[in-house]
Amino acid sequence: MFLNSQQIALSAQQQALAVQQVVTAMNSLNLSARESGITQVKASTEQLNEAAQKLKAVI
Repeated sequence: MFLNSQQIALSAQQQALAVQQVVTAMNSLNLSARESGITQVKASTEQLNEAAQKLKAVI
């Protein structure tokens, strides 16, 4: 009975660690997605600025 309780406790600890690792991985993916979005917005803004400068030069 005592051995069963230890095995259950160990299994619960392993599951908790696995859940924590999944949460960490999801947070990392979320951060990467946000940073990627920021990078895309910055690139689009730079392209828009370049287009505006070219248009300004034509006018």
